[in-house]
Amino acid sequence: MSVVILITSIVISSLAFLLLNRRRGSDFSYTISGAVNLTAWDSTKGMPVILEKGWEFYPNRILTPEMIHQSQEENALERYPYFRGVQITRDGWISLGDTTELYSYGSSDYKMDTYGVGTYRIELLLNQSVDFVTLNVPDISQSATIWINGKAVRHYGTVSEAKNVYESARVCADIQIEPTSDGRIEIVIDCANFSSPYGGILSSPCVASTSTIGTIEYSVRMYLTVLCAFWVFFLIGGSYISKTFINRSKFYFFLLMLASDILFEIFSPSVTILSGSWNTLIQISLLILGNYWTFLFYFSLYPRGTSKLFDKLRFFEISFFSVTTALYLVTFWGFPSVLYLQSSNVANLVLLLVTNLYCVFRVVYMLRHFEHGKNLYVGSVVLNTCIHLAPLLRAQYFVYITLHAFLLLFLEVGFTLYFVMDYVRTYEKLADNNKNLESAVEEKTRYIKRVNQDLMDNHVKLVENEEARKKMMSNVSHDLRTPITAIRGYIELMLNAKEPLSREQEVQYLNNMHTRSVQMEQLISDLVQLTRMESENDTLQLMPISVKEMVGDLYQLYHSECEGTEKVITFEAPEDDDLIIEGDPKKLLRVFENIIVNAMKYTHDDGIINIICHRYSDPAMLGGNAVEVLIRDNGVGIPSNEVPYVFDRFYRAENSGINKTGSGLGLSIVKSVMDKHGGKIWVESEEGHGSEFHIVFKGSDISFDQEEEE
Repeated sequence: MSVVILITSIVISSLAFLLLNRRRGSDFSYTISGAVNLTAWDSTKGMPVILEKGWEFYPNRILTPEMIHQSQEENALERYPYFRGVQITRDGWISLGDTTELYSYGSSDYKMDTYGVGTYRIELLLNQSVDFVTLNVPDISQSATIWINGKAVRHYGTVSEAKNVYESARVCADIQIEPTSDGRIEIVIDCANFSSPYGGILSSPCVASTSTIGTIEYSVRMYLTVLCAFWVFFLIGGSYISKTFINRSKFYFFLLMLASDILFEIFSPSVTILSGSWNTLIQISLLILGNYWTFLFYFSLYPRGTSKLFDKLRFFEISFFSVTTALYLVTFWGFPSVLYLQSSNVANLVLLLVTNLYCVFRVVYMLRHFEHGKNLYVGSVVLNTCIHLAPLLRAQYFVYITLHAFLLLFLEVGFTLYFVMDYVRTYEKLADNNKNLESAVEEKTRYIKRVNQDLMDNHVKLVENEEARKKMMSNVSHDLRTPITAIRGYIELMLNAKEPLSREQEVQYLNNMHTRSVQMEQLISDLVQLTRMESENDTLQLMPISVKEMVGDLYQLYHSECEGTEKVITFEAPEDDDLIIEGDPKKLLRVFENIIVNAMKYTHDDGIINIICHRYSDPAMLGGNAVEVLIRDNGVGIPSNEVPYVFDRFYRAENSGINKTGSGLGLSIVKSVMDKHGGKIWVESEEGHGSEFHIVFKGSDISFDQEEEE
């Protein structure tokens, strides 16, 4: 879509340019004598008068003003046939317009061929207040002599009816004229052409004030200066940007293409006048070279391997266009006379069409193979085609800025803007990528830090676990060695006794060995259970459990054991709440029993143990719906500095020496079971005043009565 918009804008702007820059004829009237009446024209207002109409043309004659005057006298011995009301066209004397009147005077020698001679004449009548005017003659083919008020003021080439004497030249002139005292200006132009397909005046002359003509010429030079400035800007800026290109040759070919097109405009006769055929020769050469650089530019846009078709044609392309361009240049420079042949114009047109249409085909074909810059390439190849064909469009320009030069500015500005915008977009992408890369690096750095921290934490845990393992192995070894040593001691004592042991001694020794073996069995059982609990393969058999019922049964068991002693155990639970939780009954029974047994073990004979079951109302604890079992005693307590370690393996408080039976793994097992259930357990203790264990589970709202109803 953008390509269509670009091409449409180029076409519309080109048409507007041609309409605005057209060399239009002026409206004027004739006096009785046939002079163009310009008495109403004010040269100070700056508007030139285009002399498109009102000319006289004398075919097949080279006449001086005096010869013309003599032929128009009544008693003239010789009258020359001529056309009156002639209009200047781009076809020269081949087309004299539709309003001509022929005065043949009985002669048939008035038909013009492409090659030949002819004389133009026009007479102007100006206001007598006009002191000076400037005559601008933009294009006469191919040689001319200009007469002003009877005097030959300019000679271009050699005007002659003899072809061997004739010399061609490009005619473009500004001539300052002083009107006669009565305000008249007579302009006579002798023309000869034996080399170009078009002869005579090809673009309408004009008269204007000297300042106006100077302004027009100044604007042309300023326009070319702008083109050159853009080229220099592109050269400097592009030399830096092209460093990012994989293939810099496309940049150099583009510069050469622009340079050829700009030089083509600079060597136009309206800007630089050279003798003989040099203007034409240099311009044609630059046009052919620019055409060749254009091919190389579009050839270099696509790297090798982009298309199998053009990879196969690569050598043929280069060879064909290089050889063809060289042949054209050698022909024109070796035989300059062929420049003006009709066949040469056709050959130039064919070369331009073939080259540019091939470039168009190349770019369009590559659209499916190459994405980058495709809109620019399509638009530019169409624009380049117009640029190279524009010189073949023979138009009369009011200001000598040709369509070729106008489109060339489009090309320069378009490519400059594109490369600047592309560079900016590339910079923005790099900036975005840099930001993304920085973010990614920061994220990876944070991730590495987290992983490193995890590794350090795991290392610390491994070290702690290793220390715990060593300590556990030491404790296990000690705890196993102690009963084994005792059992072995009793066995050796019985075996080595010198005298037979009494029955009472044997029973005592056997009872002691049995007690020690039970301790070993308990230690091994606790180790197995703790290992199983800490294993990931250990699963919980969850079901609804009434904490009130489970703890109440344990209370009944240990309450009966306290009968006959001074030790007291109490139990409190709500009557209207079963305190239902989800849990594994076997493992939870071990939790409650272990804590109660510890309370019984480390409480004095006259101690008190309180068991309290209730709902935990703190919203911060397990969502606010929790069940707590509180087991409190007034026993020996735990030193404050050892409270954090009570759930470690083989832990025994220093003040627990009053009763060291047990494996030291009970509370570790309790903690592991609570973690598996997602519960909480902690202890509050004061040495010499007892301990208080808090066991908290996430509660359930259902009751056994509801389950039975369901």
